[in-house]
Amino acid sequence: MGYKDVRIYRHGIIGWAKSGLKLEHEAEYPQVDIPLVSSQALAAALTQFRIIDVRPETHFSKGHIPGADNIDLEDLYERYKELTDGDRIILVDHKGKLTLTAGRFLFSKGITTISRLDGGFNAWVKEGYRGTMTKSQ
Repeated sequence: MGYKDVRIYRHGIIGWAKSGLKLEHEAEYPQVDIPLVSSQALAAALTQFRIIDVRPETHFSKGHIPGADNIDLEDLYERYKELTDGDRIILVDHKGKLTLTAGRFLFSKGITTISRLDGGFNAWVKEGYRGTMTKSQ
């Protein structure tokens, strides 16, 4: 093909964005606030929500909130139709940073009953929840 000096950025577009580097894009998501829910509030009402964990499957398989569905953030565009506006959705990621973007994307697709887990799965674990509703000692 004639290319001689090709390099691969192994962290992908998500890694690029996480590092704070500028992205050029045409998608403009609504600038809406997606409410935060604490780990304690989620634990108290776990069955009332559809929990969508947007972390990669490799992280999800190592531990996740009981009943959570895994839709990797990179797959959300292809899979958002699995969600409906009637679902009361809580978005979960690793630290609570990417769920705002995911929430705004879903909002732009007509799914408006969305909240985010404050602090992500890290906060869930820090509060002592480890895959069950029982706090660890």
